[in-house]
Amino acid sequence: MIFFSKVICCFVIYWLTYHLNNTRKWGSVKASATLAVLIGLCYQLSIKTNFNTEFLKDYFLIMMGATFMGMIAKNHQHQKIDFIISSFIFCTLYEHISNMFSGFGGLLGTIACISVLCVFGLEKILNFKKF
Repeated sequence: MIFFSKVICCFVIYWLTYHLNNTRKWGSVKASATLAVLIGLCYQLSIKTNFNTEFLKDYFLIMMGATFMGMIAKNHQHQKIDFIISSFIFCTLYEHISNMFSGFGGLLGTIACISVLCVFGLEKILNFKKF
């Protein structure tokens, strides 16, 4: 159940970043940075209020990574299923390979890139199979 709540958090932030980037015309960097700052402020507030920050840390990191996924260009029309599949792939990769990249920079961006590219690849394969 915790995994699906992480997927939902990822989906919401991913969609919100995409919406601000493409519909509201904020631009990818401004949309991602604005949400990342808000997420960072919420994390700092949770530290100050002595919430269980170890439990929440994964949620905050997943939301930060989701802002990177939302930076994709609008020339590729994303469907809601694309957001869901990308969020699921992102959370799965984060859960299973984040420990392997300890000490390396760019983990969230790399996982975000892989998850979005996987969805693009799936779309190409499925469109190729249509007759």
